[in-house]
Amino acid sequence: MIRLNRLYSSPKIFREITFTSGVNLILGEPSENNAKTNGVGKSVAVEFLNFGLLSKFSTSRVRKIPEDVFPDEVEVCVDLTVNSKNLTICRSRGSENAPKIIVDGETHIFNKLEDAIQFLSALAFSNTADEHPSFRSMLGIFIRDERSEFKSIISGFDTRIRAADDYGPHLYLLHIDVGIYKKIKDLLNEIKNLQSKSKEFVKSVELLRNKSIDEARADLNELDAEVSLIREDIEGLENSSTYEALEAEMQSLEDRISEARQKSAVALEKLSRLEPVGIEKVDISVDELAEYYNDLKSGLGDLVSRDFEELLSFKRKIHQFQGDVLRRRRSQIEQQLDATKKELRVLDKEYKRKLRLLDQEGALRVLRQTFATFQDKSDQLSDLRSFISGHDDAVAERRERTLEKDIELQRLQSEIDHAQAVRKSFEMTILEIHNEVMRNRQASFVLETVNKANVVDLVLRIDSDGSHSVEREKTFIYDFSLLTNEYTSQRHFGFLVHDNIFEVDSDTLNRSLNFIANEASKLSGQYILTLNSDRASADAADAMKELSSCVRASFTKDNRFLGRRYQEK
Repeated sequence: MIRLNRLYSSPKIFREITFTSGVNLILGEPSENNAKTNGVGKSVAVEFLNFGLLSKFSTSRVRKIPEDVFPDEVEVCVDLTVNSKNLTICRSRGSENAPKIIVDGETHIFNKLEDAIQFLSALAFSNTADEHPSFRSMLGIFIRDERSEFKSIISGFDTRIRAADDYGPHLYLLHIDVGIYKKIKDLLNEIKNLQSKSKEFVKSVELLRNKSIDEARADLNELDAEVSLIREDIEGLENSSTYEALEAEMQSLEDRISEARQKSAVALEKLSRLEPVGIEKVDISVDELAEYYNDLKSGLGDLVSRDFEELLSFKRKIHQFQGDVLRRRRSQIEQQLDATKKELRVLDKEYKRKLRLLDQEGALRVLRQTFATFQDKSDQLSDLRSFISGHDDAVAERRERTLEKDIELQRLQSEIDHAQAVRKSFEMTILEIHNEVMRNRQASFVLETVNKANVVDLVLRIDSDGSHSVEREKTFIYDFSLLTNEYTSQRHFGFLVHDNIFEVDSDTLNRSLNFIANEASKLSGQYILTLNSDRASADAADAMKELSSCVRASFTKDNRFLGRRYQEK
């Protein structure tokens, strides 16, 4: 819990503002000489408060104030209480990156703004072990920039600042694990970077080969083969000193190839002659032969048939022997043929390698030229392999990160589901405030995960959504609900600043101020609101009377916040 106590400067260049619990009004009022209430310093006072709470100087309106109005050496000071510790933050324009923080009388001087913010963050979140957003990201919705125009309940920053919506503070206030949300955001950034990386590799491949990456994969294989061949050529050239030596080697190879081919032809011819010999078929059976000769003379047929049977048996043995001899011979020739074919393949490969060492005119190629070709092809191969490999690695890693992201998204949805009691309670608070200021309960609050860059959708619908006044009223209802709900207030800093949020129609202004007047005595936190008193008194006179004791500062054209008129740079 944080309580704002006082805003002042050292040395004094503006009237100090003291804050108390409940409602704190900073008014722009008409003067006797000038009835205008704009441009008197209400918003600048809020800017100085935010500057004291370590906002970025580069985007602050404080930076635009002339040095003679806000000199470099002047310190803007904010007294506050953070979880029972009394703090004073002092920050000057000249040392905007080196603020000073006094904690219970002990002074801490920082060389970097980020170090001071981390120090404050540690104090602000000292009572929680849960992962939490940064100190300044929380202040983004507790001190909404007037230049945000209150168009979005998610972001409270200047609409001209292009920054992604940060749902972390909202999830934290709704008791949802911010760590999961942060991890998903980190994974989404990794996925985006990997996607950009893979696209760069695709462009590099297209520039190198004038082809798509899919078509270039075939080029990679071809280049690899070419480089291997040229490497062999270089080795051959290094071992071949003269053309005559190479010519002799090639002639020897040609002779050996011719000899091997002759051997192969002879072996094939021998194989063609070694066809198996068939057994001559005998049409008469042994029994028929015996019967015939027995008719001529008794017993003669048995004798003849026995001799004939022995003759046939002998002939089969002879045929079997011939077949075995032929098979063995055929096997030997086939083995010799296989060996000859292998020798031919080796000789052909060696002959082609030698042949590559000659140019188109038959002269011996120069080693330097061949090496230059090798270097060029090797560079192309190396680049192409690097680009394709890099692309494939990035795509594979992106798939892994996408899977991780999907798992974490499911975890976050589970967290949201488990926090339904908080969401329902918060929605009930919204409906109660909506009923007070809009006179009905036609509102809803939805929180769910989405597979998009924003990770979650946080949607508040109220009656007559869309108009300028209603969008501002929506932001008021949402912010005030965060400040006062029984669950969200446990993690809230305890203060809320709205600068000119009620630039709305008269009816909306009247109902809103009456609601604030009714809540003023019940509010345990701090609600700091800037208003133009002339319009507020005209549209909500009764409410302004009740809130008269809540006025902490009022400024006019004759009595401005910084005491003088100036032109912003």
